[in-house]
Amino acid sequence: MIRNLLILAMVALMPGIVCSRTAKCPDVSRTAPTDLSDFGKAFPIGNGHLGGKIFGHPCLEIIPVNEATLWSGVPRDYNDPSQAPRIAGIRSALYDGDYALAQRLAEGLSAHDNEAYQPLGDVVLRMLHGTDVKDYVQTLSMSRATVTVRYSVDGVVYTREIFASHADNAIVMRITADRRRAVDMVLGLRSALPHTCEVDGATVRMSGRAPSHVDNYDNKGIVEWEAGGGMGFDAVAGIRQRGGRTGRSGDSLVVTGADEVCVLFTAATQYDGAAADPRLTGERSRHLAESRMRDVLGKEYAVLRRRHAQDYEPLFSRVSVEIGGRSDDPYALAYQWARYCLLACSREDSRVPRNEQGIWNRDLLPRYASNYTLNENPQKYYVLAEAANLAECVEPLVRFTSELAANGAVTARTEYGFDGWVAHHNSDVWAKTTLATGRPCWALWPMGGVWLVMHAWERYRFGTDKGYLAERAYPLMKGAARFCLDLLMENRDGFLVTAPSTSPENSFLGSGGERLSVDAGTTADMALVRELFEACMAACDTLGTDGALRDSLERAYGRLLPYRIGPRGELAEYSHDAEEFEPHHRHASHCIAVWPLGQISRDRNPHLLPAVRRSLELREGGGYHPDKAGMLARLGEGDKCLEVLDPVFPKLYDTPFGGFAEMILQSHAEYIDVLPALPSKWKSGRVSGLCARGGLVLDIGWEEGELTSLTIRTRGAEVPERIRVKGRLLETAKDRRIRIVRAKD
Repeated sequence: MIRNLLILAMVALMPGIVCSRTAKCPDVSRTAPTDLSDFGKAFPIGNGHLGGKIFGHPCLEIIPVNEATLWSGVPRDYNDPSQAPRIAGIRSALYDGDYALAQRLAEGLSAHDNEAYQPLGDVVLRMLHGTDVKDYVQTLSMSRATVTVRYSVDGVVYTREIFASHADNAIVMRITADRRRAVDMVLGLRSALPHTCEVDGATVRMSGRAPSHVDNYDNKGIVEWEAGGGMGFDAVAGIRQRGGRTGRSGDSLVVTGADEVCVLFTAATQYDGAAADPRLTGERSRHLAESRMRDVLGKEYAVLRRRHAQDYEPLFSRVSVEIGGRSDDPYALAYQWARYCLLACSREDSRVPRNEQGIWNRDLLPRYASNYTLNENPQKYYVLAEAANLAECVEPLVRFTSELAANGAVTARTEYGFDGWVAHHNSDVWAKTTLATGRPCWALWPMGGVWLVMHAWERYRFGTDKGYLAERAYPLMKGAARFCLDLLMENRDGFLVTAPSTSPENSFLGSGGERLSVDAGTTADMALVRELFEACMAACDTLGTDGALRDSLERAYGRLLPYRIGPRGELAEYSHDAEEFEPHHRHASHCIAVWPLGQISRDRNPHLLPAVRRSLELREGGGYHPDKAGMLARLGEGDKCLEVLDPVFPKLYDTPFGGFAEMILQSHAEYIDVLPALPSKWKSGRVSGLCARGGLVLDIGWEEGELTSLTIRTRGAEVPERIRVKGRLLETAKDRRIRIVRAKD
């Protein structure tokens, strides 16, 4: 049989940006083409609610499907009042500089793991034709959010077109042949979760339930099932066809002699928010899934396709990228791939934000539970959104942050005795805010909420909507700032430091060579606190509110522990000089001050930029990590940024690619910077639709490495009098290359 090489070529074809699998056809002898080695290479589709992976197998298409809210467990209160005196003991040990004692006390804190994102099941399509497959091609059009599979068998050309419609909240697949009555197939549903299936007319219905608890940390691999103890779900697959007959075989539908078949899939869960017990929502999921199926069954395929296009294509087409005159440049495609994946996972009305793996998961025990790892992962995906002209995608993250704030207020009060709200390292769909299990270097990290609220603040900085700031962003920022005011402790030198404090997932060596991680005032913490306090003070000024709080923040801000340069010329990671336990650690959390935050820049503290660069040099052996690209771009090192970015396609786990836009446009500092880190290899190019803070949209063109055209479109905002282009200040009104387009009233 033909071996499946799984070689993906990326080409720009009309219509739009297309990824093609033009290698040999998948091995038709395989009956289960969905193993782990293939899963990451299958083309993803998603509408912010439903996700699927398309393998393109000609004879047996098994589509793993997910619903974004299907998780194990239910809301639980893990808050432990005994934590507060223990944390007070840690703070006391840190004040005395006894890091070993602080570590021992931290290891004794109580903690619980988050729940896990669950696989809903599979749509199973068996084509009843021969296996002599020829002329096989599979494409994903990112600009149309549609996968197409085409091949021939015995002289008949078969075509499948698959998309996940946000407009109708359904996965849609049309199967056609160029010969009449040639479509014969069997359609069914299955799941690794406990479930039942039944055929009802032209539909297959599946009902099931997620585990009551999943714990796959520390290789425990625990999956617990309690009677009625987990979240319920329902899914429906239906058929519309032209010609032929439909029958049943067991719990599957059988179609014979059709000219065309439209397969439709809908699903829903009993999830009704982080605080609601899904066991008490009755038959909510069944009613939702069935009503959606009735709706899509009542629409012709052309209508479904048109509604999908009208909903999706205007969003994706906001940004176009050409490098060297090519939209199929690997880096341009990788950036558009990241935008495509974010749209697939996170739409404005998505109930939950993108998780660790996105909306796609096939395992009861997914990697890291496919959770919300708050020390970096939601941030690295959502930092892409604003500049990439996908601001709506941030809305689910802001809503989730609000749910964290509600739970986190209880955790702050119960486990710290502090005001405001807190979230730690790991969370889940139930908005867990208490400590995670494992080493303190990640478990004892109370800055998850602080980092997340910066996305809410950035939403305002890009969009300039004061109503949004007052109603949505500022209340979250204010609560996080109140917690930080209580978390800050005066050290023996009179500076305010966060305590307890860790540098996410990294450790240092104690005086006896032991592995320690608990500090007072790590650089990452202090950067986040500075950014938060500045944002809150600016918000108070903009809204004319909370003068007393603003004064408290300003007084504390002036006493925050300053950044330090370490003995090797690096930006110090900890509050004291300490030998690193893992010198080439993959994280570079102490450098977030330069990106994605704006605490270190050429306008504010240029003397620190070489120290950041030195830190990144020392971490070069730590392997690929997406933060580093953005950091290098902020340092103006486009060539090095290009080396760090990984455009290999497809790459599911690490595809944020936020550093790409930072090479073209930056707006975090005093001036908007155009082409601040242009790689020397990019002699010419054009990027249209990138967004800058202040409500601006820019189209940028360059030749021979120099700006040739710049269009600045306003959304009612003021156009800056001066901007930077490749480091040089220009007056926008006097440069002939610059065109201003003002929004109409």
